[in-house]
Amino acid sequence: MNKLQTNQNEIFKICKVISILMIVSLWIFKIINSNQIEPYVDEIFHIPQTIKYCEFKFKEWDNKITTLPGLYILALIYSNVLSMFGIGDKVWISHCSVGVLRSFNLFCLIITFISIYEILKISTYNVLSTMNKKNNQKTIIENQTSINYTIILRTIHLSIFPIFYFFHFLFYTDVVSTLSIFLTLLFSLKNRFNLSSIFGLISVTIRQTNIIWVFFITINNILKLYEDDKEKQKKTQELNLFKEIIDFIKFIFKNLLEIIRKFIGFILVGLLFLIFLYKNGSIVVGDKSNHESSFHVPQLFYFSLVTMIFSLPSILMSSLLKRFDGNQDRNHHQYYFDPIEFLKNINIKYLVVVMIGMILMIWKFTYTHLFLLSDNRHYTFYIWNRFMEKYSIGRYLPIPLYCYSIWFIWNVLSENRSKLWCIFYFLSTSIVLLPSPLVEPRYYIVPFFLFQLNQFHHYNNNFLKIENLKRINLLIYLDILYFIFINFITIFIFIKFPFIYPDGTIGRFFY
Repeated sequence: MNKLQTNQNEIFKICKVISILMIVSLWIFKIINSNQIEPYVDEIFHIPQTIKYCEFKFKEWDNKITTLPGLYILALIYSNVLSMFGIGDKVWISHCSVGVLRSFNLFCLIITFISIYEILKISTYNVLSTMNKKNNQKTIIENQTSINYTIILRTIHLSIFPIFYFFHFLFYTDVVSTLSIFLTLLFSLKNRFNLSSIFGLISVTIRQTNIIWVFFITINNILKLYEDDKEKQKKTQELNLFKEIIDFIKFIFKNLLEIIRKFIGFILVGLLFLIFLYKNGSIVVGDKSNHESSFHVPQLFYFSLVTMIFSLPSILMSSLLKRFDGNQDRNHHQYYFDPIEFLKNINIKYLVVVMIGMILMIWKFTYTHLFLLSDNRHYTFYIWNRFMEKYSIGRYLPIPLYCYSIWFIWNVLSENRSKLWCIFYFLSTSIVLLPSPLVEPRYYIVPFFLFQLNQFHHYNNNFLKIENLKRINLLIYLDILYFIFINFITIFIFIKFPFIYPDGTIGRFFY
């Protein structure tokens, strides 16, 4: 089979999967829109503001909105393109109506799928090509079809991540914000840095905190240059973390002009953001009263727990598969996130110190936002009010799970990425999450995806063996079924279990 035929088969498979995904999503979209006709929760701010833009009233602004107008400008362009093709007043939905604006996020699902696939493909083949440069190239070519099939499965899995997938049916900032980060990362991996920085700038106009993820992508591009330089100079000796950081800083100063030339687009985005901060006086536009900064340390614990929960099938099934593996090696890397090994190898003294630290952090730095106490449409309201806040020990009971979750994330990433990469990831995640007093699962979407996109599977060192590919596929199938089940339950509850407020308005449960 020649390269052209391979590409055609690959494109055909991707188009087939996207078609199925979109048919199912359009069906869900139709059901949700027929049941929830009026703008819901944050849509009551986003939709009227976009309609003002559709009427070219650019000077009118709702001060309750805290983000820049990137979403509204993109939705304005989208709705006008639809009207050019006759999808508007003359067909089933009006120009810039609730349905049209919600459909913008659904349309983005196509681009999201392609972006995730391309990111995974580049990342996977980069990993495979560096494992054994001489011996693996032939095997990679021979198993290309099987590898690409596994990548397609992973793309399906990530595209239907429940917290993310649900918001494709409402007009929120999360879908377009996350997609813009995907595109920033994708073109960065393709070494098209100027184009990548443009998408980075767009991402910041949709949600200001995306500047941290633009910084994260930029610093990791510089880190890649540093690692390539070390490889060229054959510096194979592993440094301790402190010396590695010093060495990295020295590399930046030594190659400063080259770094500026190469990443000038990202630098300009950073400068524009600093100008915005100076002019605005804060990262928040509009309503600053409900979005004051905090030092909310437990946010990191909640994020780690959410990441672990949404990775459960892989964790549990991997553990079982390894128990039945005849060639078990207790010191082998494949045990790096096994909960049984975590319990067996636990250092009690170290764990006690960590848990005491967590108790102090939770006691001192837990914030209870007004929205968390008052908005009973969100699942977090019930978790907080029926458990965390109701019982005095409720906040502290999940601490063992927090310990395992953080250990799990660190071990998975450090198995596949350098220590510096992991430090930058945790630092960026902390800068995004710590200032927010509101417990909001949507804030975990980007760091969760960055974790997943860099979670090269524990069989990756023998990835090219067909039996290992089959095992990996089995785990991904389980992950997909798990996400489908959660999505089904979430959407079913949203549609079938509305409740009526005293003033007659309808509430629905969601993230």
